[in-house]
Amino acid sequence: LTPSPRTPSVKEPRRRPLLFKPTEASPERKLVAGLRKVICASAREALMVLEAGLHERRVAGTGSNSVSSRSHGFFCVEVKKRSRSARGEAGQWRGSALTIVDLAGSERARDARTQGATLAEAGKINESLMYLGQCLQMQSELGNSTKPNLVPYRQCKLTELLFSNSFPSTSSGSSHAPRPQRATMIVAADPVGDFNATSQILRYSALAREITVPRIPSITATVFGQPPQRSVSGNSGSYQGTQHDERATMERAAMEIARLSEEMDMLRAEVVAEREGREEAEARLVSAEERAMEIEAVVREEMYGEMEERFETELKRWKARWEEEKERGGEHLDRKVEVLVRGMGMEGEGKENHEGMEELEEENRALRAMVVRLQREVGGGSPTKRTGESRDVLGHLAAQTSPVKGRVRKLGGRKWDFAAGEEGDEI
Repeated sequence: LTPSPRTPSVKEPRRRPLLFKPTEASPERKLVAGLRKVICASAREALMVLEAGLHERRVAGTGSNSVSSRSHGFFCVEVKKRSRSARGEAGQWRGSALTIVDLAGSERARDARTQGATLAEAGKINESLMYLGQCLQMQSELGNSTKPNLVPYRQCKLTELLFSNSFPSTSSGSSHAPRPQRATMIVAADPVGDFNATSQILRYSALAREITVPRIPSITATVFGQPPQRSVSGNSGSYQGTQHDERATMERAAMEIARLSEEMDMLRAEVVAEREGREEAEARLVSAEERAMEIEAVVREEMYGEMEERFETELKRWKARWEEEKERGGEHLDRKVEVLVRGMGMEGEGKENHEGMEELEEENRALRAMVVRLQREVGGGSPTKRTGESRDVLGHLAAQTSPVKGRVRKLGGRKWDFAAGEEGDEI
């Protein structure tokens, strides 16, 4: 099958829907459109083609199988032979075909732990295998049933490709007999594996053994088994016209059925494409959400680091400011204490000076009283009589006992300066 084209916007190529086409020799036979036949001259070339087909087949790792098949595989080998006559003339081509169908295994999503596109593929694989089992069941019941039933093999591509080429269609009026063929089903069952999966595989194989292809009547039986022909009277023209109309109606119905089948195939392909697009969009949305969460985590980390740096900077600045304020407060307290101590010292000195002045004044008053007494004694008891000697004694005592030198005394509105001389005279 020609691979789907790759586009730069899509990482993996999308699977194209399988389109069937009838063959010229047998309208009942279905072939996949777009298949290529590769002519091989030797077995080695055939093995190379087989390896190329296996390489194109998609596999993926799951929890159940590391190389789990993601699709069903069809390998058709056709062998052609041309005999020659005794005269050396070439005869007709004869051949046989061998079709090997490798069905993908059924997996439980719980055990395989698949998700996304792989989960959707597993669902499609399980669905096709379920339809295959239903068709096998109904085909096995046809041999024992007198009433013909339609096998719904068109429910999926797998059953349509298998059953349309192996069994004659009961709905079609065609008497074409398919070529004789033989089908063999090989199952792989794990004796120590899952009981449900193993029992399902054995059930499918049991159904396949019960299927029998309806026997095609021979030509002799067909000829001798025909009902006697009716005698045709004068109304034979109307009978032929009715038969012709029925044939035309059947042809139109067949054409309409073919058209509806094509439309259903196209709609099914569109549905598959839309589903794939939706799954791809959901995957992109999940990826975008994860990317947004990663970006949010990075931004949060950066903001946290920036806030930590700013907090450390502000803490250092406030610590420095606090230390500076502390030093300023200490200096201010030191100055206040110094001023207080200085004030207390000046107050003590003032008190000492005041006490010394009082003592000196007391001493001056005592000396003055003594001087007055001495003057009275010297002047003969009269306080108004003074001699020169007494004046000298008073001046000398005043000069020695006066604690204030060079002071200005106020006397009657005029200023007089008294100063002590070298010899104690009054100036």
